[in-house]
This record gives sequence, structure tokens and C-alpha cells, in this order.
Amino acid sequence: MQKLEYKIREGIEDEELNKSEIKRLEKYIARLEQTIAKAPGDPKLLWRLAVAYRNVGEYDKAIAVLKELEGKLTHPTAKIAVLLAQCLEAKGDREGALAELEKLLASPTTVSGAVYAYKGILKEELGQVKEAAEEMEKAISAEPKDEDLYKKVGKLYKKAGKKGVKVFVKGKKPNFDAEPFIKEGRTLVPIRAIAEALDLKVDYKNGVVVITNPVSEKTVTLFLGRSEAKVGKQKVILDVPPEVIPPGRTVVPLRFVSENLGADVKWFEEGQVVAVNER
Repeated sequence: MQKLEYKIREGIEDEELNKSEIKRLEKYIARLEQTIAKAPGDPKLLWRLAVAYRNVGEYDKAIAVLKELEGKLTHPTAKIAVLLAQCLEAKGDREGALAELEKLLASPTTVSGAVYAYKGILKEELGQVKEAAEEMEKAISAEPKDEDLYKKVGKLYKKAGKKGVKVFVKGKKPNFDAEPFIKEGRTLVPIRAIAEALDLKVDYKNGVVVITNPVSEKTVTLFLGRSEAKVGKQKVILDVPPEVIPPGRTVVPLRFVSENLGADVKWFEEGQVVAVNER
């Protein structure tokens, strides 16, 4: 199982328990059941019982306990909803698992990106590849530095036949008015959109573009159509110069600008995904 899927679904496909472990868990379950009989409805005890049932593959019993727990709450909690979804999936009910996650996401409960990622995995298994990619994008928005999410969304883009370079800046996809593209191995992007996404200042005059990080006060100076550039006062040579493309948009080398102004850039070949995050 891939790292991301293991992280999301850890515990669904546990290693086969040996006889002594099963016996130990069965004794633990019996003790819990006796304790709960004396103190019915205790949420902590019910949670432990649900986890124990799940661990021995008693999914129906785990689901029943989790439903009881759910009924005691005003809003679903992430750990209950996810465990319930895992148990339903283990029984082959992916639609039911999705319904539990959707109910969680519709509530005021704050959830991690892992919940969106799990939803994406389920949708992919149901053949809903485009929708699965959209869920992974939501996961990235919540967890912008998780490289496994970018790898997974790249695989989904490829599977869905989605072409072109996909750029994420701090987990969000900027609204480019001209599509990013690759030239001589370098990704070029419209400067205005990338500057706005990274909170950079852009001054443009007579073919000279000065980009400033207002926090660090670092600057990058680019000259349209020329491979020469400046980082501060230091002259450097670019592999690919900035240029103007229809409809009159200035595009610049993404990695050069981002990394020299305090951002980190990662490229994921499958699906052509670029992740830009603050260092």
C-alpha cells in the first residue's frame, strides 16, 4: 500500500493477528463489555470497544457501537466518522463510507487534509477519478506541505487525462489568465498571478520587471527577452528568459523567481505538478 493510503487508512488492513494476540484482544473486549454493562453509554469505553472490535475484524459490531456514539453527539467528530468509514469500507460499502465522510465535512467540525484525501481515495476506487482529484486538491489546501498528496493528485490527473502544468502556491491553485507551460525544461508562469499568490510586489516598466519580497526586502530583476537577470545586485544568467505571450501576459521562470525570494519549489513529474511553499 502506498505511503499516503497507509497514512489515511492505517488499521483497516492490519497485519494478520496471531492466535495469542486474538486471544488477548478477545479477553480485552470481554472485560470492556462487562464494564460497559455496569456503566452504559460511557463515551470513552464505547470508543475503546469500537476500536477493539475493528481490530479483530468484527466490523458490524464496531459500526453499531460507533453509531451509538454518534447519537450522543451534536456534531460528528473526525475520529468517529473516519473509523466508521473505515469499517464500512472494510465490509465493501464504499458508498456508505463516503456518506459518513460527507456528513462529517458538512458539519462545523474542523478536519485535517487526511479526511479529504481518504474521500478522494474512495472516489477513485468507485471510478470517479475527476472528483477524486478535486478531493485531493482540497486535501492539499489543508496540508500544503504534504508531498504525498501532490504525488497522489498527479497520478489522478494523469489517470483523468488532464494535460498541462498544474501549479499550487501555498496549497492553492492561482487563477492564471494564461496557462503555465514548460520551455527548455523550465516552468514559466504569468508573473502577476504568482506574485499575488506569494505576496510579492511587482514593478514593471519599459521591459524591466522588478519583483520584491516586502518582508525580506530581497529583489529579483528580470529583463524581457534577455537571459541576464539580477538577484539583488548580483548578475545571473537564466536558462530561459522572461517573455510576453498572448494576450500580452508576461511570463517568468517560476523556480528562479520563487526560490530567490524565499519560497521552496518542488516538481512532481507524474501529472506535471508544481508545489510552491514558503520556506
